[in-house]
Amino acid sequence: MSQRTTIQTLLGATLSISATLPATYDSAGYTATSVVYTALGQVENYGNHGGAAAITKFTPVDTGVVAKSKGSRDYGQMTLMLASVPSDAGQALLATAFESSNRYSVKLTYPLGAGEATAESHYMDVLVSKHEFQDGTVDNMQKLAVDLEICRKPIVVAAT
Repeated sequence: MSQRTTIQTLLGATLSISATLPATYDSAGYTATSVVYTALGQVENYGNHGGAAAITKFTPVDTGVVAKSKGSRDYGQMTLMLASVPSDAGQALLATAFESSNRYSVKLTYPLGAGEATAESHYMDVLVSKHEFQDGTVDNMQKLAVDLEICRKPIVVAAT
């Protein structure tokens, strides 16, 4: 099937985490039955993910024209906001992951689009670098702010 040609909301998207790393960092590795994912409950915001490249600059005195070159790549950070539910198995795994130096696998699954039989999924190799309780005023929900540092290029498995 060709790529989606219409816009789509995130309503129904899910994020899951696994303490198991894939044997290979490709779609076959991440989708292997040995990698068991636990869904994260009550996610309000998934934040962003993708990559950014550093730009190295050099300005020669004789021309004053800035020369630019692409340098290192950083696949970024997903900043999650969740309603705090201590009994949620996925949230408990996030707390464990924060206390660990180990990498974890995550899977972001988008909702089915029109005419799709399988949903688009993004797989990532991450470190949990932040696990903060977000408090506020009387009218605020108890929330968790969690940062996932993406350690490799995300693997995108297209919808079919």
